[in-house]
Amino acid sequence: MNARTRARQADEHGIEHSSVLEFVPTLFFFLALLNMRVHLFVKIEIFLLVQIMRGVRDCRTGAAYVFDDDGKFYEIQAAYGYFRGILPMVKDLFLPKGYPNSVTPDYIAYQSWDTIQALCSYLRGVLATRAWFQGIGVGSAKASASAATYNWILKDGCGMIGSLFFASVFGRKFDSNVKSWRLFADMINNVGLFLDMLAPLAGDYFIYVACIATVCKALCGVAAGATKAALTGHFALNNNSADVQAKETSQETFVTLIGLVLGSFLASYTTDSPFQAWGWFLVLTVIHMISNTKGVRCLRIPSLSQTRFRILFDRYIIDKPLLSVEEMSVVEPIFLPLLEGFYKEDIEIGSNFLDCFPHKSEWMRLRAIYKGERYIVKKKSQNMRDKRLTVILLAGASDIDISKSYFNALSLRSQFLPITKLRSPLEFYIKRCKKFTDSKFDDFLEKARGAGWRVDRCVLDAGASRFEDMKD
Repeated sequence: MNARTRARQADEHGIEHSSVLEFVPTLFFFLALLNMRVHLFVKIEIFLLVQIMRGVRDCRTGAAYVFDDDGKFYEIQAAYGYFRGILPMVKDLFLPKGYPNSVTPDYIAYQSWDTIQALCSYLRGVLATRAWFQGIGVGSAKASASAATYNWILKDGCGMIGSLFFASVFGRKFDSNVKSWRLFADMINNVGLFLDMLAPLAGDYFIYVACIATVCKALCGVAAGATKAALTGHFALNNNSADVQAKETSQETFVTLIGLVLGSFLASYTTDSPFQAWGWFLVLTVIHMISNTKGVRCLRIPSLSQTRFRILFDRYIIDKPLLSVEEMSVVEPIFLPLLEGFYKEDIEIGSNFLDCFPHKSEWMRLRAIYKGERYIVKKKSQNMRDKRLTVILLAGASDIDISKSYFNALSLRSQFLPITKLRSPLEFYIKRCKKFTDSKFDDFLEKARGAGWRVDRCVLDAGASRFEDMKD
């Protein structure tokens, strides 16, 4: 290779070589500065360890307040003092005041997974909205603004009607199975977004598919809003539900801002390729469902729902230790209660009086058996193949009374009515079950309290009907 060739190659790569050489001293300067800061941090921490016995330390900001020989306090910043102005600001912006002592231990884990799923939902919403606009003809010369407006009004109207119906039918069930209904909200939202993506391919049936999608998303709004209120009450330990809710809103706003940026890139990246749009949609849906399941599993709710009560009862009658709140969160089914919520339960609490007692004689007989109690348990019908039970609550029934009635009903269902042909009158089994409840219920409550359960607050999906025992 001659000198001229080497010179030409040097000219072609001169900029690259000079850039690398210029970066080397910068890198060494950065490492030296980092080393100086590390030494400074270590010295400050050593000083704090020596002086901290003579003062106090702020657990939130990391600052230490020590006093001199004259007894006057002065402030010394901790090793991360460079960030002490930023970290408290971020903490105050996104976390409830007094965190972590003002919320339950499962708060940060749930919120972390909830943030991931919210971001996935927003990004999929960008893709679904673009597909919907394509379906109504945005960008097409044949599209009509009036037709698009009518379609928008129609789909919004369907969503409103669907949400009203859904809230009226299932409203009281949200408290009893918060985890399951929170998962339902995201599952039905996934269906709605999927239909939005599918709507442009429906041709003449576009508006029907879009309306069904809107109804699904409206159901999500009702279930998510209801369960969010219940979870806020669960997380708040210091009567700070408003603060917890406000910080939840701040977190959602921040996620939305991130979603705006990422969504714009995603929309431009997938503009010319429907296959890429569907690919990203499906990947984000999988991440969304995994995040939701993980988040729900993180929840440690100490109140007794029907599902959790049954698990504890089944272990109690075979003399097994009751599960703690943490152990229950691992084994508790979160999909099954959703299915149970859409059909009549085998044990109905707070039933209508006239549906249960068409004749006075049966009422008088059972009232004598349950004398002194605020409830009555009976079979739904006289058909022995019908295993459903009903609980009638009297006026003044407390949460403990409702828990006792459910314990009584579970005893009758699981121990004395697995057979289709009784050898004795039905009232014999009812009396036997009532005696079992009187002897075991208090012990069950004590063991449940010992396992960390709040037996004074039950969410057993009890109806509103209460009846006063009128005496002649």
